[in-house]
Amino acid sequence: MISTGGSPWRNRKLWSLAIAETLSWAGLFYVFPALLLKWHEWFQWGIAELSIGFTLALIASAIIGMIAGRIIDSGNSQKLMTLSVIIGALLLSLLPMVTMLWQFYLVWLLIGCCLAGCLYDPCFSYITRTFQADAKNSIIMITLIAGFASTISYPLCTLITDLYDWKTTIYLLTVILCFIAGPLFWYGTSIEPAGWHSSDKDNKTSVAKVVKPALYSPVFWGLLMTFAAFSSNQGMIVSQIFPLLESREISSGMTVFFASCIGPMQVIARLILFATETFGNRDIPILGVCLASLICLCLSSLALAVGGTSLILVVLFVIFQGGPYGLFSIVRPVITAEMLGRVNFGLLSSMVMMGSLWGSAFAPGIAGSIADRWNYDTVLITTSSIAAFGVIILMVTSTLQRKSPFNLG
Repeated sequence: MISTGGSPWRNRKLWSLAIAETLSWAGLFYVFPALLLKWHEWFQWGIAELSIGFTLALIASAIIGMIAGRIIDSGNSQKLMTLSVIIGALLLSLLPMVTMLWQFYLVWLLIGCCLAGCLYDPCFSYITRTFQADAKNSIIMITLIAGFASTISYPLCTLITDLYDWKTTIYLLTVILCFIAGPLFWYGTSIEPAGWHSSDKDNKTSVAKVVKPALYSPVFWGLLMTFAAFSSNQGMIVSQIFPLLESREISSGMTVFFASCIGPMQVIARLILFATETFGNRDIPILGVCLASLICLCLSSLALAVGGTSLILVVLFVIFQGGPYGLFSIVRPVITAEMLGRVNFGLLSSMVMMGSLWGSAFAPGIAGSIADRWNYDTVLITTSSIAAFGVIILMVTSTLQRKSPFNLG
């Protein structure tokens, strides 16, 4: 039995889980943008063609996520997360053998299935199932550490590729994921959940008895659309960040600098939330955090759209774009547990997270199309409107949840 009252920073198994998450994000997710240009040069395939592989991975992750959630509800998180990262690593090692575009797509489609079992969503479902109402601090701790995954992946991939080649980079990542991340997942997910024996009730609930009430619930659909708004906004901005900032007449060097600052802003926002709750000895309502984040995203895009080439507004854009989305990874599992409950959380969480994953998958293409047909001011107005839509939907969802709380009948 675990103690939920202690600090997560003193829990060695949570540290193992946090490091495993960092390596998984670095080796299976961020490796794609890190090596995209190298693959473009090597295979002579277009950037747009190669990017379809990543979209397929995200779509596969969204679909398989429901199966992963059910596995977590059955108490098999340890096997799921360990095998997912190892199989994902072995699939990654097949990339140097690829000679045709369809093979590249197939490998990333299968890697996407593995992402459903080892990234944030399954991890936070496991944490929520294990720590119940005390899960938030553990989630904050993991996101603070794993937030540096891109900081590790980009320079590591660049360095090894420059010294040797991209194939060596892939093989090194495969070894790291199999022999470091895999064992860390196995150890980190060996915490016995509180109320383990009472959780057997969850396992006897059929999928239909979980899915049907969710699909008929406006609270479920409200959360799904809120998460889609979050991810669509960020996906459209990040995918177009370089040409978007250059459209503000910013030099190439400053564009790289500002784009690189969005990631650290995510970590800083998480640190602020952690410090406020820890040292201020207060529990900030997660609904308030979610609403404030969406409002900041809305104002961020709007400020850049109307601010022209103002450097001050560019700085504010980076702060208010990066920070709120950094909190999103914390908000998602916590507000899902509050509004949908913790019974069968793995399956319900994976279902509602489909809004986030589909938003991430299609946002880059939509943003590119808008930019090609109109301009980047239109992209910014669109992202601002999406965030504003998310605010409205979340407020309505919260009202509905208070009047008629979600239950599985």
